[in-house]
Amino acid sequence: MKKLLRIDSSPRKNSSISRQLADVLQEKIENLGNHTTVSRDVYYDDLIKLGNEDSVTAYFTPVNQQTEIQREAITASNTLATEFADADTYLFAVPMYNFGVTAGLKAYIDLIARAGISFKYTENGPEGLLKGKKAYVIITTGGTKLGTEVDYVSGYMTTFLNFVGITDIEFINSDQVMVNAEKILSDAKEEINELIIK
Repeated sequence: MKKLLRIDSSPRKNSSISRQLADVLQEKIENLGNHTTVSRDVYYDDLIKLGNEDSVTAYFTPVNQQTEIQREAITASNTLATEFADADTYLFAVPMYNFGVTAGLKAYIDLIARAGISFKYTENGPEGLLKGKKAYVIITTGGTKLGTEVDYVSGYMTTFLNFVGITDIEFINSDQVMVNAEKILSDAKEEINELIIK
């Protein structure tokens, strides 16, 4: 069995459109792609929190030179980054807040973007270590049109995933839901149903 890692990044639970669409896509991936799912919820997971000076310095300190405080400071990051690297497929549910990703998702990405785990430094610059993996990114917006000059989500997610070596990215766009939520939700579900899952 392959491992699907689902990351929810909306603070809303019951009324989140990104979560509803992720439910549909998760079921399809599990049924057709021979996956089991591990879930992370960036607003309701105790491991996901902002770092501090101890954690930042620990990232750049060799393991055998880290203080006990530094080791403790990056315990959660080690767990999350290793879990992320071990997955085969990714499902990101990404609502746009104020033209970008939510604060919770940014905190999560800061915790999993780890040298030696998800990327490495080389003489030619950083190199992603997660090549050959697949990512699905569901993006929802209230009124912003994706692909415009004020869409700072699509490019950011592409840049981050490419940075860690993931170039096979499938975007499911559900933008401007405040205009006609029912139709946009229906269209996004239809787009998910037409996806070919491997």
